[in-house]
Amino acid sequence: PNPPHSPSPLTNMNLKTPFLFLSLLLPASAIPTTYSAADYTSWGSSDTIGSSKLGKISVPLDDGSSIDISRLDLVGSPRERGYAAGALLADDVIEFIDVKLNQYFSDELLNLDISTLPEKLQEILEPIIEKGAEAAPEVFWAAMSFVWEKEKSFVPEAILEEMNGMGEGICAGLTSGSGGGGECSAVEMSLKIKHINMLPELIRMACTAFGAWGTATPDGNLIQLRALDFGGGPFANYTVLSVHRPPPPSQAFASLSFPGFVGVVTGVSQKGIGVSEKVWMTYDKRSIQPGSYDGLADVLVIRNILENASTKEEAEEYLAGVDRTWSIWLGIGDYASQKFDLVGYKQESSTVYTDSTINVETGQDYIQDVCYVDKHPQPSHATDLPEILKSYHGNITFTAVQDIVQKHQTGDLHWASYDFSARTMLVAIGRIDEEGRYGEDGVVWQANNRPAVMFHLDDLWDGV
Repeated sequence: PNPPHSPSPLTNMNLKTPFLFLSLLLPASAIPTTYSAADYTSWGSSDTIGSSKLGKISVPLDDGSSIDISRLDLVGSPRERGYAAGALLADDVIEFIDVKLNQYFSDELLNLDISTLPEKLQEILEPIIEKGAEAAPEVFWAAMSFVWEKEKSFVPEAILEEMNGMGEGICAGLTSGSGGGGECSAVEMSLKIKHINMLPELIRMACTAFGAWGTATPDGNLIQLRALDFGGGPFANYTVLSVHRPPPPSQAFASLSFPGFVGVVTGVSQKGIGVSEKVWMTYDKRSIQPGSYDGLADVLVIRNILENASTKEEAEEYLAGVDRTWSIWLGIGDYASQKFDLVGYKQESSTVYTDSTINVETGQDYIQDVCYVDKHPQPSHATDLPEILKSYHGNITFTAVQDIVQKHQTGDLHWASYDFSARTMLVAIGRIDEEGRYGEDGVVWQANNRPAVMFHLDDLWDGV
């Protein structure tokens, strides 16, 4: 069998869930319920900043838990959208990055592995690590600061403006809140936001991505999956769906993320670009491929695609020319073609793969009109994902996706699927208990086992 999820450059955070070999032989699981987001979304009359607003999606479930998502509708210039995001979620941002993440960093100290980091960064971190567990947050913040200083010259001005606006908004939101904000420096807060957005550059996530179209779906149109595997931590309970509605020529896009994050890990755009992402790790070396911090952060690359590309070909051309850092798989589908490519994106090259060519890298079976990569290092030695996809070939729908993520045990933190014909998005998020687990058994509250929420994308673009 395959090894567990492979380690990141900084931590072995996701070495917890073994894959389910021959999962099709196990008893079938019930398909979780799907709820309409429109029926469970509420907008607070006072939660507005300019044309932007904050809503809440809250779905009570039979097991006593709930699906809880903060819903941001952000309108205007980059600075205006950043300011609104910061002001409307100020308390959540501070609780998430100053309390919950710092505790998470402390819990992960024993998993620290700095051996694959640049030598200069190792020199910075080694004396801090020697201080022990209490220094764990300092280690992570020092690492994120290092990455920011290396990559900041590659960040587009509009994103810098948004980060600066978010820092200002957080300070304004804290000051106007009932608890008061005390002394809050917008400059220092903006810098903290810039640093926290570098966290994905240090953590490699084992994920699953596929697109199915043509003969693989009932109507021939594209169904796409992005499943995010991460392990525990506070992330799931602080899920934010941010919809950016900037002025032309930029286009609206939706990002499923966390408080204070400007980069995108999961998202889809108004013009029909859907992006899936997975770290590119190789089975033989069980490590990430060569890279550096001399380029634009992967999460900002994904964001630029959503905000600016109209077709997957435009996105792929952009990927070929951007300053790349670390190796990932990027899955890109679009309305225009109703097809999906996987891009092998690494510092030295950017290569487009289709359903006919992807098996050169993955070593898995060819499936007509399905382009896929499983959650394991590549080439994968697992057979469960292709077997499940084959069993649904011709009938890959949202319902099939829910079954696929359960059986492949992928998408513990969250997963999103896009129906490019119906213009809908299905989202499921995990839930973490007080012990930092996905429920008592560590599995039951993983996103792949929980009910999903259906969004009509045109509603998002209209601010509904």
